[in-house]
Amino acid sequence: MFKNKNIYLNSYNEVYEFEQLRLTKYCEWPGCEKKGEYRAPTSREKLRTFKFFCFEHIKEYNKAWDYFKGRSIDEIYNEVSNDAYWHRKTKKKINKLVIEDELNFFENKASTFKENLSQNKTIDLNIRRSLQILDLNDFCNIIQVKKQYKKMVKKYHPDLNKSGCNEKIVRLNNAYSSLIKFLKK
Repeated sequence: MFKNKNIYLNSYNEVYEFEQLRLTKYCEWPGCEKKGEYRAPTSREKLRTFKFFCFEHIKEYNKAWDYFKGRSIDEIYNEVSNDAYWHRKTKKKINKLVIEDELNFFENKASTFKENLSQNKTIDLNIRRSLQILDLNDFCNIIQVKKQYKKMVKKYHPDLNKSGCNEKIVRLNNAYSSLIKFLKK
């Protein structure tokens, strides 16, 4: 390599030639005067520090250089397995997210009919009629309303009863939809 620092240049052509010489790396093989176009790491500990060689000598250097030279089988296995995550420490990801539910949006409470009924006095008559149509005196949740509705529809369906119960089915459907809307509020 060209390492002489005490050079005095007078013209532009000399500066250009000097720059060409300074940027050209020469083969570091002893006794070789060719350009060092190919780089190779100097050692296992200094993988970012390189030596430059010509094509012939880089092949010889690579044949002789062994990254795992002097290591045991366990050390080689650990090195290869750590390559899977780039030799960085890994941690188990733990989700410590805590949601404060001040408005009780996520509280899983089955709303009761009495609570909803006491809140809305104006809808009271419509809901009581719907309960009477479905033959319910008092109920706890939507599931019971759905069960009673299915039971009543099977009982009064026009295909099963040929007594002309179409009006009864219409009233059942209206009562069921109004109760479901009321409970989902």
